[in-house]
Amino acid sequence: MKNRLQWEVFVSAQIPVLTNNLAPGATDMKWSPISSTLIFGERDAVLVDTAITVDQNQKLVDWIVASGKNLTAIYATHGHGDHFFGVHTIQKAFPAARFVTRKEAIDVMREQASDAVVESYWKSRFPGQIDSTLVVADELEGGVLELEGEQLVSVSLGHTDTDSTTCLHVPSIALAVCGDALYNDVHLHLGESGAEGRKEWIAALDTIESLKPIAAIAGHKRPGAFDTPDNIQATRKYIRDFDSIASRTETTLELYEEMLAIYPDRLNPAVLWLSAQAVRPGK
Repeated sequence: MKNRLQWEVFVSAQIPVLTNNLAPGATDMKWSPISSTLIFGERDAVLVDTAITVDQNQKLVDWIVASGKNLTAIYATHGHGDHFFGVHTIQKAFPAARFVTRKEAIDVMREQASDAVVESYWKSRFPGQIDSTLVVADELEGGVLELEGEQLVSVSLGHTDTDSTTCLHVPSIALAVCGDALYNDVHLHLGESGAEGRKEWIAALDTIESLKPIAAIAGHKRPGAFDTPDNIQATRKYIRDFDSIASRTETTLELYEEMLAIYPDRLNPAVLWLSAQAVRPGK
């Protein structure tokens, strides 16, 4: 009988962020939990996305090692640093694992891994915690990874929470690993998405939905939350609610408070505060 692929998700817990830009009433800020997905067969496995800090990624390595699988590849869904800064740590444990993504995502990745961005953004927020060796992906030729005779297909999504994002689709098991195109009970990062960007994100969600996944993995998810395709509609609704409120409010605080009233229980309202500031800067 042909081997059927399986998958499991590791969620890197929220960690403190060093910043003075706190949401109203907050005394600290934490980064959103980050999802990494291991797709595996009888012997081999592919990892989708890593985490930020050396400590987070060592925990991820320990989890992969415990699976007993041979890691053949690491795939990044997009170029944000919190989804690929752990590649060096993982390749030290699995040196034969190649690191790949789509060509368009590599440009974003190079910018995130540049000295200027690492020093000004990442190291200032996570001092002493970022790997000194950051690896940029090679292009995934043909857009397909092979895993024990099955295809893992890279799907271009365009702009979602940043430019040039993708998801990895596994047709044989109806799995879509969506990166930050999808959020699961965590506030969305909309700080890079103006009105047009939000429209593009909605279109990306339509693309994911057209794949008809039975499981859809969000790049940021509440630990223990179910990876159901219902999160596609939930993410779409959040964007539309943000779009509607942004169109009729005038200040950062108004936008933040009205969204928080609709979504009081989603994890990490600090991200909502930053998104509101980006849309209503200085107001």
